[in-house]
Amino acid sequence: MLEWRVKSMDELTPNEFYDIAFERIRTFVIAQERIYQEIDETDKVARHILGYQDGRLVAYARVFTERDHVTFGRVLTIPERRGQGLGRQLVMQIEAEIHANFAGMPISIEAQIDKQQFYEKFGYEAAGDVFLFHSTPHIQMNKAVL
Repeated sequence: MLEWRVKSMDELTPNEFYDIAFERIRTFVIAQERIYQEIDETDKVARHILGYQDGRLVAYARVFTERDHVTFGRVLTIPERRGQGLGRQLVMQIEAEIHANFAGMPISIEAQIDKQQFYEKFGYEAAGDVFLFHSTPHIQMNKAVL
């Protein structure tokens, strides 16, 4: 059973922030071999969605606004728990957070290209050309207002 927590940066405990940093660096910097500033200014304004199972962070994403839309990113499930439906549960939590706190705003994300079909299952549609973001191919994907 997953325990979901949604917090602002100010509400995160030191251990939660450590868990987030550890898993994001492990996923996006080390495993994907991308060198960039993983912890950034967006963390200060984002809503952080944490999924804990047996006391361990197993799923994570952050939700925030940009200009005229809401977006989310740094979506991850830990390698040891992939293939168990955590990604689907995480997207449902993301969309619940958007519906509760950003209702009426369109959603636009920058998805890694290999995740395009995953997001299409939730009604996201690709827009525009593939582009590089931190040396990884991405595509903009949009979804109507929730």
